[in-house]
Formats: sequence, C-alpha cells, structure tokens
Amino acid sequence: MTRHFQAMVGLGLTVCGTIAASTVASAQGTYNRVPDPGATRVLVPVFKGSEKGLGVLAADAVRSRIGNEFPFKQVYVLPKTEINQYLEASGFPIAEPLQAHDARALANLMRADEYLTGNVTKTATGYKIDASLVLARDNALVQPLGVFEAAKLDAAAGLLSKELKEARKQLDTEKKCVNSVRDGKLDAAAAFAKEGIVAYPKATLSRVCLANVMNAQKAPPDSMLRISREIVALDPRNRFGLQFLANAYRAVNQPDSAVRAMTTLLSTDPANPRLQKDVVEAIAQLANPKVARPVIDTAVALNPGDPDLLRLRWLILLATKDYKEAYIQGEELVKLDTSFADTTYFIRTSIVYASDSQYQKSAEFAAKGLAKFPGQPSLTYQQIVSLRSAGQNQQALDALTKALEAKIPVENGSYIRLTLLKDLNRNEEVLPAARAIIAAGDTTNSVRQMIVGIGQAQSNAAGKSANPDDFQTAINTLMYADSVSKGQTKAQAQFLLGSTYVRYSQVKLQLGQAQKSCTLLKEAKNLLADAQIQLPKGGSFAVDQMRTLMGAAMQLDTGADQLLKQFSCK
Repeated sequence: MTRHFQAMVGLGLTVCGTIAASTVASAQGTYNRVPDPGATRVLVPVFKGSEKGLGVLAADAVRSRIGNEFPFKQVYVLPKTEINQYLEASGFPIAEPLQAHDARALANLMRADEYLTGNVTKTATGYKIDASLVLARDNALVQPLGVFEAAKLDAAAGLLSKELKEARKQLDTEKKCVNSVRDGKLDAAAAFAKEGIVAYPKATLSRVCLANVMNAQKAPPDSMLRISREIVALDPRNRFGLQFLANAYRAVNQPDSAVRAMTTLLSTDPANPRLQKDVVEAIAQLANPKVARPVIDTAVALNPGDPDLLRLRWLILLATKDYKEAYIQGEELVKLDTSFADTTYFIRTSIVYASDSQYQKSAEFAAKGLAKFPGQPSLTYQQIVSLRSAGQNQQALDALTKALEAKIPVENGSYIRLTLLKDLNRNEEVLPAARAIIAAGDTTNSVRQMIVGIGQAQSNAAGKSANPDDFQTAINTLMYADSVSKGQTKAQAQFLLGSTYVRYSQVKLQLGQAQKSCTLLKEAKNLLADAQIQLPKGGSFAVDQMRTLMGAAMQLDTGADQLLKQFSCK
C-alpha cells in the first residue's frame, strides 16, 4: 500500500461526522454496549497473511479474543465495522494489511492508544501468529508479544490475547515513567520503569523508558550497554534499543559492534536521512566497514527493491572498496530511481574510479555529471585531476582554463594550473604563475617548494651549458625562493644558491684565466664570497654536501687570488 494516511487526516472533518453516528449505532447494534470514556482504545488492523484473506480472519479472531479477555470498560477494541468505514472513506482496501506509518496514522485518526501488528501463517499442523503491541504515540515503541501456534486460528488468537494481557501490565507504570521524565523527576521515573519490568519481565517499553532515564542521568557506559542489550535481546529490531546499544559500544570503544548496531538500526527505518548520515559516518570513522556488509545485505534481501536500503548498500560497498559491485549497484539504483543520479552519485563514483586507478573512467564519469549539472565545482575539480592523472595534461589545462574563465570555484585551481604548466614543460609560464599565486596571498609551502625545484633545475641546466645567462636566471629564481620561503624550504634555497655561486665562479675563473681578464676574476671572487655566506645558511638542508662545497669554495678562492696576482690585477 503506497498512499499515506495523512490524506485520510485531510478528509477527517468531512468523514468523521458521518462515521461518528454510524459507529455508535454499529457498536450498539453489535455489542450492545458503549465504551467507557476512560477505556484504553485498541486497534487491530488486518494482519499480514501467507494466504489471501488469512490476515482478515486472524485480525477478526484476535479482536474477538481481546474483547473477551479484557473488561470493555477498561479496554475497548475498536470494532471492525468502524475500522472499515474509515478505510473505505479514504479509499483504502479493507482486506489488505497497512504499512507501518499508515497503521499509526489510522490509530491516531481513530484515537486509539495502542494497536497490534502481526503476521499469520498457515502451517502443516494449524496456524502461527507473530504479533507485537505498538503505542500509537510513537510507532518505535514496540512490545513484541511472541509467536503463537495452535491447531485452530481462534486458539492461536486466544494465546496471543493472554500474552497481551500480561504485556499490558507494564503500561500504567510506563506512562508514569514517561510523565516523570517529562517533569524532570528521574529517580521516580526509574522506579516506575523497574516496577513495570517486575510486572512483565519481558517488557521492552518499560526498559526503553529506563534506558532514557539512565541516559539522562549519564549512567556509566557498561550500565547503558547492559540495559540496551536487554532491550535488543527481547526485540532485535527495537529502534531505541539499537540506538542506545550503538552509543554504548562507541563509549566502550567497540567500533565494529557499534557499526553493526547502527546498520541494523537503519534497516528498521531506511528512509531516515539523519540515521543514514550517522551510519555512513560511523562506517567511515569508527570501524572496518566490512562488519556492516552482512547486515545491509540481509536488510536488502528482506526488503527487495527498497531504494533507501540499496543506497546505503551502495555507500557500504564504496567504503569496503568493493568497487565493481558498487558500480553495478549504482547503475541499478539509477534505473530504479532516476533522482538517485544526483551530484553526490556522480562525484562519489568519479572519485571511486580514481581510487581504483581508472583515471580515464573517472574523468569520463565526471564529464557525464557535468553534462547534467554544468559548472558543478566538485565535478569540475574531479574531471581536471582525473585527466591529469590519466596523463592528459593538455586536456586538463583546457578544462581548468575554461572553468576559471567561467568563474567556477575550482579547489586549488591556481596551484593545479601551476603543476599542469610544469608538467607540460611550459617553464617560461611557471615562475610568473607561481609569483602571481604568492602575490595573491598564498601562504602554503607547496608553491615555494616548486619554485625551489625550478631554481634547482635551472642551476643544473646552467652547469651543463656553462652559459652565464643561464646561471643568472637560476640565481634570480633561487634568490626569490629564499625571500619568500621559511624553514627547510628556505634552507634548501640558500644551499642551492650557494652551490650555484660555486659552479658559476668556476666558469668565471676559467674564462678569466683564458682571457686574462681581471674583471672576470674579480667577479669570480665575489661569487665565491657570496657562496661562503649562503652555504652555511642552508647547511641544515645538506650538512655533508655543504662542508664539501665550502672546502671547494675556499680552494677556488685561493686559486682566484693566485690568478689575480699572476695577471697583476689591482
């Protein structure tokens, strides 16, 4: 059943007047009695059945048995005729079971305090009923009643009604517990909850209230673990119990158990976005996500085609790095629900392809997302970095240039452009781009380290070419790196600057000797003086190499003095 009883509530004002009169007449005609105003109102909708019509028969049998089990002035079972009138007035079939949210909406509409949910199965020897009591104020407040088998349906219903009578012994004190919590009387609330547990040892409702009290009193984690385990042992799908259990496991540092509890919790309410967020974060941060895989697989098997559960399974597959299955699951989800193909889907899938070293696929998937969501910053970024990782540097630069021109905010866009220019060997553009980034306020070390690397490459190239202009280019770059850097990057720039001075001085000395040029020899002396200043400054970067170069600089300085004397330079 897909429609929600909120539609029914909208019809309430027009329908209720008609139903009210007919209901009283029907109740009087059928039972010849009027419910006491203070009686608890209990709704028994159609159960789920293994055969057509079996759920209707089971609900009828249970209503009859409950009516006989309880004094009608204490417990009033809403008659079938009244239930059917509400269903028919809202366009609902009267012989089909309701979804959980619809059952609660009907209970509230009919002013029921409690309602039953159940499954009935025909067995080889008779009938089996599995039922629970639910409080209308919150359909997460569930008391499992158990499984009841008998040769006849009426007999199984009789066993159920007797257990209901026992289970309801906790309700008076449970209500007092809730009211005491609301009034801030926590000790009294705890006493009422414990009284309910004594009255009905299998009580989940009273235990939930007690757990709320303990949580408010900041009970120790082991105490919270104990009470939450009791709840979940009695009702493995109890939402409150599972939430308390997950929190308790977190507190005692048992992350795997916490993830199992949270994943089971989400399987009870898969459309809850807050729970989805909590579970996914827990899987990512707390534990090995593989512990959640069996839980979600079971939930999906029990709820085939549920898009919310399938989405969670997709996220878990990504977390467990089951990439191939995640791709398949994602495609199935898009076919099932086209709204799933949102920006998150494209971004996450593109990132996963990259994590799987399928960079070309990553770039293509990001492009596919951008076709649907033009200019989306994260998809744009993912496309660019994936193209670069795939070795398509020019395409990556083109995509980045297009994005920057369109004023799309690309994360680290300026630095990515810098690296792409460097990868493409467009060195004449790299240093100006780096200077522009720093001038714009960049304080990171990565850009400065790149400038140092450029200076080192220029110095090495100058050493091979022996061209004075090449040396001067390297010196200018390294001097700039020294002026804008800190820490080890600055020390590296100073060391490289000193070593460049040494190599440049050698070239000057050779030319000065060959040309008998006092000017060149003096320039070499000045370079060596600068080298002996810079090398110790950058000594922390390469201590042994610095000492070797300092020795070489002093020897060259002595050689320069000899040549200056030989050529009578003044």
